[in-house]
Order: sequence, then C-alpha cells, then structure tokens
Amino acid sequence: MEQAQVLTFLNNKDRDLLLQFCGYSTTEPLHSFGPVVRPHYIIHFILNGKGIFQIREKTYHLETGQGFLIEPDELTFYQSDAQEPWEYLWIGFNGKMIPEFLKQIGLSSAHPIFHCDKKKELYWLVNDMLVHSKSNFSSDLRRTGLLYEFLSILALNPLESDQQVDSEYMYINQAIEYIKNNYWDGIHIYDIAKYLCIDRSYLYLLFHKYLRQSPQDYLATFRLTKASELLSTTTLSIESISNSCGYGDPATFSKAFKRWKSMSPSKYRKQKRASGTVLSN
Repeated sequence: MEQAQVLTFLNNKDRDLLLQFCGYSTTEPLHSFGPVVRPHYIIHFILNGKGIFQIREKTYHLETGQGFLIEPDELTFYQSDAQEPWEYLWIGFNGKMIPEFLKQIGLSSAHPIFHCDKKKELYWLVNDMLVHSKSNFSSDLRRTGLLYEFLSILALNPLESDQQVDSEYMYINQAIEYIKNNYWDGIHIYDIAKYLCIDRSYLYLLFHKYLRQSPQDYLATFRLTKASELLSTTTLSIESISNSCGYGDPATFSKAFKRWKSMSPSKYRKQKRASGTVLSN
C-alpha cells in the first residue's frame, strides 16, 4: 500500500512565488499517475528507486537523484518501476516569476529532467513545509522561504544547454549511422571514435547516457541481429554469415551468438527452418 504525506494550500493570490502543495510518497510497484494535464508547475524528485516519465512523446528513464518538471497544461504520465519502485517528493507552485526562475535554472517542458546530489537537503525542506501546515501569515512566509531555498538548490546544479544536448545527440546519431554502414567490415570502437573525432571514453559516456549500454554492446547486438536475419532468411553458410557481419572467425561468431540467443547459430537456423522461415537463395 502506498504511504504518502500530502499538504495542499488553497491560497491562490497573485504573487511572485506561491507554494500550492507538497508531499512525499513511497510508492508500490508500477504505481502510476496520468496521462493527465495539471494546472500548476510541479517538480518531482526521486529519493530512491526507478521509474519512467513521459512528456511530448518522449520517455525518460529516471532513478535516484534525478527529478522532473511538469509545466501547466502539459500532458504527462509517470510510473514507478516494477522491481525498484520509487520513493519521491514533490512540490506544486505558481507565481508571476516562475517562468523566469525556471529559465535561469534551465528547466522547461523541452528539457524537463535534472540531477541533484543534495537529496537530503531537498527531503528536509519538503518535510519542513509539511510541518508548517498552519494557515497563518507566519507559516505562509516560512513555506515561501523554503520554496525559494528548494529552487536555489536546483539552481546550483548546472543543467545541459540546448546546444550541448544537440551536440551529444549528433554524436550518437552519427555513431549509429556509422555502425549501420560499416558493421560488416570488422570495425572496432576506436574506429567509431576516430570517425567522430572524439575520445573513446567520451563515446562510452554518451552511449550509456542516452542508450543505457556501451558502444561495444550496441555494435555486438547490431551484428548479431543482422546475423539472425541472415540465418532466418538465407541458406548462406555459417562462415559466410560470420564474415558478412564483421566476425573474422566463425568460432568467435558462434560463441557470441550462443551467449546472445542461448543456442548455436546452426540450432537457431534449424528452429527457423522448422517454422518455415528460411528462404532458398
């Protein structure tokens, strides 16, 4: 059962910055919210666990130390992981100065994700908001001050500029295109890095950041996927398929394929032939 603490305020005065609600929750596996449109700015921050956030046809896989922004009138969906459901806190706010504040921090619907290594500080700020729940002037000032402090912590974490993100995506796309055009030629990771004129360690970081796997794993999976297609749709020899997919040694290819499919290439082909999917050439 979900355990949550939630506090909502009905004060809607036109101010520079106003806390509308806040809360903390330990969710159940696959706990979700949405798709829904919200009338306020909302920031969620993940204290533990994993989950996904979807906005504008993009899906972000998030974990401990990351957070996401929801802007008013944006259709969003989020869901905690089945194995490691997340524990998160949130704040909902409005105000005349919010667009400028978020611009300075670097958050928007186009770039809604951030990382912060001060999760204890953020937790205690929201906890303090929950403690000061009375509807009086003193508590209102306290909560507003805590909200400013919350945003000030986010402002300390430099976010990626549009130019940096575009540049990183460019490298990823060019690397994938290079693999598609040259996987058969026995290329290595340093060939890809050399083609892009970047360091191999930087290429590794980019692949892990955007594809959640190493460039070596991506290249191997691409080659083996192509090999499985050839096994299924041709009668080429195992050696020919090995050479066609960038493996100079059939034994190395067979070992890699068996690790991937838990069966040898010849056994995989027999299964496909039995199901009638192998074509004659």
